Amino acid sequence: MMKGYRMLKRYGLTLLSCALLSATVYAAEETAPGVKGMSEEEFTPAKDILTVKYVPVEKPYHMDVESLRGSFKDASEVKIGLQIQDKAFPNGGGSISSAEVKAIHDGMMIYFQITWSDPTKNARAIAAQEFRDAVALMFPLGAVEITPAEHFSPRMGDREKPTNLWHWKSDWDADLLVKGELEDVEAQYPNMHDDFNTNPYSVYYHRDLITSVAVLSGGRAAHNLLSQPGRGRSVEDLNAEGFGTLTTQDHQDVNGCSKYEDGVWTVIMYRPLITEDPHDVQFVPGGKAFFNMAVWNGAEKDRNGQKNISTQWHPAILEKVAWQ
Repeated sequence: MMKGYRMLKRYGLTLLSCALLSATVYAAEETAPGVKGMSEEEFTPAKDILTVKYVPVEKPYHMDVESLRGSFKDASEVKIGLQIQDKAFPNGGGSISSAEVKAIHDGMMIYFQITWSDPTKNARAIAAQEFRDAVALMFPLGAVEITPAEHFSPRMGDREKPTNLWHWKSDWDADLLVKGELEDVEAQYPNMHDDFNTNPYSVYYHRDLITSVAVLSGGRAAHNLLSQPGRGRSVEDLNAEGFGTLTTQDHQDVNGCSKYEDGVWTVIMYRPLITEDPHDVQFVPGGKAFFNMAVWNGAEKDRNGQKNISTQWHPAILEKVAWQ
């Protein structure tokens, strides 16, 4: 009897210590940066609602921030708080604390305007040491209602609840101003030696080599939009169903424009309210949507998961059109 008590005391204490250690490790995993773990607050949509105002927009010949500025003058604004991305590697960010979002629609197209302060403009990512400024909006795919009881991860969604993302890139916007619509290595290194442009032989002599660029360049051969000249847009249309699943769409529907002035970025992303792509979020006048966002600061070497994020979904209500 006494022997059994001593064994229980010895091994019971050992088991209790293991249990306490497991609880401590679990708690650390829930709170330490760089590991998975969601708080209940992240499943609760933000209280501030973005009203997507109905505004008949006169389509300018050239869509840019200035030509659309008047259309946003009466639109309400929501301030989105941003923080470091701390749940998935590579994590980091935290240099941009907030961004302001306005949105309008004209019954055919929807326009999101995002502004944020950034003291440096970084619109090139050619050299290895260069990183771009960028911003992304994320939307739940399909008609969903997000409540504390209906968990929908604001961090890229999950396998059961995929997302549609619009990723504006400052260097893609800069590409649109370049002949051929792709800033290449000579833009960063103008005195570099180039086998194609500085060789002493005729183009005809090297025609096979020149025409094979699309095959020799792995990115172009794989139809990677990052490598393609003449994209004709500054926004990439993507889908994700969790960390590490970001995938570009075969059909790109979103476009954008931007302006950098006095240390402030203004980016407008726009798309038809309704598309035929099943991988796109759809917007219905009079209906409700949710969005989330991230901002990358190139001066702080933000890229991929190192970014400034909002950890909550934000509701958006579309005003009805005049004839509804």
